[in-house]
Amino acid sequence: MRGPYRRVVTTRVVVAAARLRAVAPAASVMASTVAAWTGPRQRDIEEKLTAALQPTHLDVVNESHGRREDESHFFACVISDAFEKKKPLERHRMVMAVLSENGALPFHALRIAAKTPTEWAANGAVPAAPKCAGGDGRGMLR
Repeated sequence: MRGPYRRVVTTRVVVAAARLRAVAPAASVMASTVAAWTGPRQRDIEEKLTAALQPTHLDVVNESHGRREDESHFFACVISDAFEKKKPLERHRMVMAVLSENGALPFHALRIAAKTPTEWAANGAVPAAPKCAGGDGRGMLR
């Protein structure tokens, strides 16, 4: 598609995404904007985190920028009492330990928001996802 119409459509999508990030204080709001399709890897992540950390709130979002069936990039918002008195790095390590297989993730990227229920009640905001600088999760660059 060429001409000014393409620029208008692109701008609207970027502005809409920026508004969503500014308005969405909780990961559950972001998750509701994603299609209802859930793949096997996403279900596996949800099951493992639920079993290991007994979260009071859990959102796992497929953020893959290719086809969503690729299941290469994920966001996990985990709210659990298991994070009490743990530093953010320790919390991330706990999540990574649950999902790692032989010391590595079975997918390309994982963005984590790990909070206690008290922290979540006080501030349910999560930072927006940065643009991925790597490949598409299949060993190929974009």
